Parts: sequence; C-alpha cells; structure tokens
Amino acid sequence: MPTHQSLGGASDEQLLLRMVTTHSERYGQDYWAAFDVGVAPHLPASPVVIDLGCGPGLFLRDLAQRDPSARLSGYDVTPAMIVHGQGLAWPGVTPTLVVHDVTAAPLPHAAGAVDLVSMTSVLHVLDEPLPVLAEIRRVLAPRGLFLLHDWTRQPLQSYLAWRRDGLGETGPEHLGRAFRLFPVHNKYTSEDWQWLLAEAGFAIRYQAALRQSHRMFVATAAAAG
Repeated sequence: MPTHQSLGGASDEQLLLRMVTTHSERYGQDYWAAFDVGVAPHLPASPVVIDLGCGPGLFLRDLAQRDPSARLSGYDVTPAMIVHGQGLAWPGVTPTLVVHDVTAAPLPHAAGAVDLVSMTSVLHVLDEPLPVLAEIRRVLAPRGLFLLHDWTRQPLQSYLAWRRDGLGETGPEHLGRAFRLFPVHNKYTSEDWQWLLAEAGFAIRYQAALRQSHRMFVATAAAAG
C-alpha cells in the first residue's frame, strides 16, 4: 500500500493535521444519516468492527460514542496516524489500533468473525483492489457488512474548483498538487465501484451520494451460485 507521503507530496504530519481538521466535514450529519439507514439497523449487539485505513482513529471514536459496546480495531500504514488514535479518549472498550498493511499481510482476524468492515477513501489508492476485497470478504460474518466510502470520478474543472473554493487551495504549488492528485482521486466511476464489488463477490444493499466527490456503498457477501 502506498504511503500517504506519496500522494500529493504531503508529509505524514501534514496529512494527519489535514485529516483531523477536516474530519467533521467528511463524517458530518449526512454521513451518519446514511449510516443510520444503511448500516446501523443491520448490526448485531456489541458488533465487531474493523476500520481499514483508519487514519487518526476519529471515525472509530465517533462510532464508539454511538455504541460503547462495539469491539473496534483500526489499521493504517502510517505510524503517526495510529499514535494519534491511541491518544484519544475512548468510551467503552479501548480499540486495537495497529500499523498494518493489508496488501502485504492478512488481517489478524478469523474467517467470518467481523460484523462490519469500513474503508474510507483508501481503496482507490491500491494498485490491485481485488485481493484486498477478497480478504475483507474472508473476515466478514455471514451477515456482515462492508462499508465502502470512496472517491468517484468528476470533471477536472469541478475537481479543481472544489480544491480552490472548498479547501482554499490557491497558488501555483497547490495547483500543481491538484493536478497530481486528480488522476488518483478520479480513478473510478460509480459504475466501476459497483463492478469491482460484484467481481469480488459482494452484493450492494445500499448506496448514497453524500458529496459530488464521494459515494457510499454498503455490501454483503453475495450468495454462492
């Protein structure tokens, strides 16, 4: 899995700060409204939850506040992200937060042991997403859910305008970074994501467009045959 520093030239510390400061925008009211419709009603009591590419751990913290009985694990390739998450105040059981690259080693969970796997704005980075999707499918319980929230393709003009007006990025250095990130963030259409999930053996149960740039898919393992 590529390091965060390889994406757009930002250091791990810069990306950590950006993820912390923009967390409320990425996981705002619309996100949790969709979560309450497509995910929460289908989780068991005290669910086992994995967040792949957990970043600074803030999504898991928010989830723990909503359900302190949830048993949480977060994995990220960047040590600074894990250290930040370990320093948060946690309601309920303290989660397991570990530096782990799922493209290089299996998840430390038994087959069929996980009720929810969440992956936000990470899968598009991977050169080969299908092996990772297979590993996610392996650990999911028979009625487990995979929550994918990721970038979807948008026109170059719209993408540059969002970085300028939404993120306040102006000047030649920011424009250069935007052009470097454009092919990364705009790699897949919504139809591409649907095809990838089906190819990996998932059936989509719910989806929502929360922003022009992102789409949420909630999937389960498709029935054999």
